[in-house]
Amino acid sequence: MSAVSLGDMARSFMLRRHTVDLKQNLQRLTNEAATGRISDTAARVSGDLGPIAGIDASLARLKGYSALTSEAGLSAGAMQTALGTIDSLATNLSNSLISTSTGGTVALIDAAGKDAEQKLQTALSVLNTRFGDRSLFSGTETSNAATVDSDTLLTALTTAVAGTLSAQDVETAVNNWFASPTGYDAVVYQGGDALAASAIAPGEEARIDITAKDPALRDTIKGLAMAALLNRGVLAGQSAGRLDLARRAGLNLLENKSDRTNVAARLGLVEAQIDAAATRNSNETSALQIARNGITEADPYETATRLDETEAQLEKIYALTARLSRLSLLDYLK
Repeated sequence: MSAVSLGDMARSFMLRRHTVDLKQNLQRLTNEAATGRISDTAARVSGDLGPIAGIDASLARLKGYSALTSEAGLSAGAMQTALGTIDSLATNLSNSLISTSTGGTVALIDAAGKDAEQKLQTALSVLNTRFGDRSLFSGTETSNAATVDSDTLLTALTTAVAGTLSAQDVETAVNNWFASPTGYDAVVYQGGDALAASAIAPGEEARIDITAKDPALRDTIKGLAMAALLNRGVLAGQSAGRLDLARRAGLNLLENKSDRTNVAARLGLVEAQIDAAATRNSNETSALQIARNGITEADPYETATRLDETEAQLEKIYALTARLSRLSLLDYLK
């Protein structure tokens, strides 16, 4: 049987082709060793990319939910802080008013009125708290401030109580004005309806529906404003009447405390729901990422072994090429 040999040109071409193949494999294996991921995902799954596409779609959806829960959680936290501030203002003022009403002097009543107007201004400012570019207590009208300023409110309320002769009359007029559609809701509140529920997880929604129009907040502003009327000359010259008005305003704020607590508790439940949803979404994201890594991840031990083998083969090709390049006709004839 005759032997078949390769010419110099053919042998040179064959060595170059092997060298190129080995270099490409070396580059691919080096990249896989560095990134920890296989270069040819389609080959790993035999061309069936459906599972990876499904995982990627779920991860993208969960990323969207993550942004929603993060924003909702921060908004709810900011609102909870605002509610706490308003409750603290109202509680402190109610204690001060009730204390002043029991034998307080004219100077103390005047001081209580000034304090009440200052606290009213602060409470309205807190209700106008913004998170990013959104007003938190404005409902759907997120670009608007939730309420007007305290001066606008007290000017309208002073007109409403004009002509009253006793603290009881003032209280009745204030109650009627705040309950009237043309009173607080029309003059003070500048927001819209409560926000609709928003998705926070697959198949789950949360609703933060507290606005400055909420009855508990409206009644708190009513108590603060009633006390602030003492600083606007209401019942001027009637020491007993002004003491009675301070007492009534203080009791109003004190009785409203349970309603403020209920609003904060309601918001707290939504905060807990958002936090639980965020935790579930995070856990699901981690599980999906682990599953995806299981498909696309390169085995570090196998990759290292094949990388060593490829380097050894390439070194042999280089050595063989160098040896063949030293051959000559004279060496062959010898």
